[in-house]
Amino acid sequence: MMEKKKDWFPIVIFFGLLLLAIFSFAFGNDYYWHIKAGEYMVTNLKIPYYDIFSWYGISNHLYWFSHEWLSEVILYLYKIIFKDASAFIFCLSTYTLLIFLLYKFQKEKITKNIFFTIIWSLLGLLTFSRVLLPRPHMISYILLAITLYLLFDNYNNTNSSKIYFLPLISFLWANVHGGSSNLVYLLSILFFITGLFNLKFGKITNNRLTKNQLKKYLIVAVISFLVLAINPHGIKIWSYPYINMQDSSMINNIVEWASPSLNNFNDYSDFLVLGSIIITMILTKHKIKLIDFLVLGVFLVLGFKSIRFTPLLYITATFIIFNFIEPNKIGIKSWAIIPIFLSIIACSLTLSQKLIKNYHKKPISDNIINYIKKENPSRLFNYYDYGGYLIYNDIKVFIDGRADMYSKNIFSDAISLQNRGYKYLIDSYDFDMFVIPNNIALTIHLSVNENYSLVMSEDDVMVYKKN
Repeated sequence: MMEKKKDWFPIVIFFGLLLLAIFSFAFGNDYYWHIKAGEYMVTNLKIPYYDIFSWYGISNHLYWFSHEWLSEVILYLYKIIFKDASAFIFCLSTYTLLIFLLYKFQKEKITKNIFFTIIWSLLGLLTFSRVLLPRPHMISYILLAITLYLLFDNYNNTNSSKIYFLPLISFLWANVHGGSSNLVYLLSILFFITGLFNLKFGKITNNRLTKNQLKKYLIVAVISFLVLAINPHGIKIWSYPYINMQDSSMINNIVEWASPSLNNFNDYSDFLVLGSIIITMILTKHKIKLIDFLVLGVFLVLGFKSIRFTPLLYITATFIIFNFIEPNKIGIKSWAIIPIFLSIIACSLTLSQKLIKNYHKKPISDNIINYIKKENPSRLFNYYDYGGYLIYNDIKVFIDGRADMYSKNIFSDAISLQNRGYKYLIDSYDFDMFVIPNNIALTIHLSVNENYSLVMSEDDVMVYKKN
């Protein structure tokens, strides 16, 4: 009877967390250029290898590593089918699938300790509230969950053959979000190496795996690595993720690449996830498997390195952290469903302003968009975050969210212009129009620059035109 009552619990958590997708959804700046990229590929039936959106990129023939091409096609197809609701439905469908898979894969473990599951679910709500955006990473979260399930399935079941699906996951990952597609073969190698020996060291234990298990990890790692090359850019995908992670210009200037900071209130949820995992591992009375320790360790390091990795850490920890928690035998009464459900709703409602804001306010007003189109500038400078929306409206930009394409060319100059308004850079690029917010250093410089005049100002967006 007690177990029957517990069956209510994951259902409540599942639907409660879905409220997150409703209340914390946001468009994000990159969504718009992803849509236009998908439109270009579907309309022209070809994948771009060189820039097609930036006047600077086009004139300088910048190579575009379009590693997310398949996601962009998917996003555009959503747009065709669901019209204006497409971005929201994409987030809702991908997030729903992710939650369902995590519940399906870990059902037995997550229902053993109700109180910890509540805490862990609320931490997940906070973690994903920052990343529920219609972008390719949503598909990566699903692929990571499947990858971990298949790897642990082989670890726990000697005769299982499910792991042979991993090369397919690797192939899909290379084409929907190539920037993180190396995780499949790297994790397979980690499982293989860990399975080679026995170990006992304090709480940490490790048992050597069977030859059959080791063989499957090795085969899958090799094939997963090789099939990554089946993408529009071939073997370049092998080095691409590592080059990106070492790019100091992106790391220092893009928010999602930054390390979590105690000076930023929004990063506190990251510290809660990081801290809860570390404290749980320290306080647990259970033995810790070496593979659990190493896999969590890898993603903990990544989580401290960049806030963009915290959702990956949370997904990974969901497969492991319940191994360290004592089960409890307290049944969940039917009346207890109400406060649990309400607590999740309350957390979701705190995020509702983001939804309202994003549905009622465009990044740039229609009046300014129409003015720019009418003037048709040939050397427009745009604020970095405006690039995607300008592309969406068929305006050639200076820079946009494809930072990896610009990083060795104009990325540093664009950021320097925004933050410092250097006159020599303005003269060097000979811009004929600026579209910028009213609260950056460049705005102050242009207001006293006799070569440019303010021609429009609306909703904190300012347009300066060359005299």
